[in-house]
Amino acid sequence: MASNTSLFPSVTKPSKNEQAGSVDVEAVMENVSIILYTLTVVLGITGNSVVIWVAGFKLKSKVTNVWLVNLAIADLIFCFTRVFSLIKKLFFDHWPFGVFLCKFNGFFKYANMFCSVFLLAVISLDRMLCIWRPIFMRRHHKMWTARVVAVCVWIVAVIFSSPYFIYRQVYMKKNLTKCSLEVKEKTQGDNTTKHVLYSIRFVCGFLLPFIVILVCYILAGVGIRRARFSRKSRSLRVLVSLVIAFFVCWAPYHSLLLVKMVDSENPVLKVWQPLASGMAYFSSCVNPLLYFCMGLEVRGRFRQSLMGVYRRALADVDDQMSNERSMDDSITSRYSSAVATRQSLDVQKN
Repeated sequence: MASNTSLFPSVTKPSKNEQAGSVDVEAVMENVSIILYTLTVVLGITGNSVVIWVAGFKLKSKVTNVWLVNLAIADLIFCFTRVFSLIKKLFFDHWPFGVFLCKFNGFFKYANMFCSVFLLAVISLDRMLCIWRPIFMRRHHKMWTARVVAVCVWIVAVIFSSPYFIYRQVYMKKNLTKCSLEVKEKTQGDNTTKHVLYSIRFVCGFLLPFIVILVCYILAGVGIRRARFSRKSRSLRVLVSLVIAFFVCWAPYHSLLLVKMVDSENPVLKVWQPLASGMAYFSSCVNPLLYFCMGLEVRGRFRQSLMGVYRRALADVDDQMSNERSMDDSITSRYSSAVATRQSLDVQKN
């Protein structure tokens, strides 16, 4: 009996309530996150590859397709890198891939986040300008302009993500190799650099883009109502759904990021962070799923080919934006002709 006591001096048997309340919840969250990681890899690689193939090679080259293809490329690269994170999860957070892949994996994780949210902001701004400034957009809404904007988005995303390549390190903890953000501060316990990176991630990767997207879609909705264009379209709903899905997936992650900045040892992080990360990663395969649902027709949905469904969905998105631009052009031309007529009448009176 004495020997048994000396072998386990600090072990206390938890009550049934503690086991059910803490250990089981953590295990469930870990298992759910593994399922989300697996779905992200399988569905994300398949779906985004189809979107790139259809929008990039099967449809006519248009500005809308430039946004969709770049969004799918960012998500596809991200889904490939999640294979390493999935293996890490299966090995109890042990990182067996070395320093370079540790840095590379973290870099593309946040490059995808920044690139995706910036592209969603660009899409919303594009739609708003097409409704409120149709003549300006008719002159400048060109393929080369869209490609230049897409390249600029990638450059900005890379700049914002580069600190995670620099500061991400491999280290030992509890006999396991860990891969995480480790910043060597001048003073022990100083987390200034981490807090700066967390703040930039939250403000530039979530808060500001959300405000831009929200304002642009509100203005677009007001413009459509003023033009008395009340027809509901699947394409308009799916573009709004892309934005909603992105922020629903990433909001828990960024909320816990704020908690981590205040108290990195908060028990809430241990329980909910695996699930929040899994939801954030799952956002990379949500877009193809939304395209697929939009492209399905009510009749014969089980007899349709995968390529046909995506081709119909992506073509609908582009056609709707073209229709709205045409509508705005006609409204503007009627307004311009009315102004010209009024000016001519004033001249005749004088």
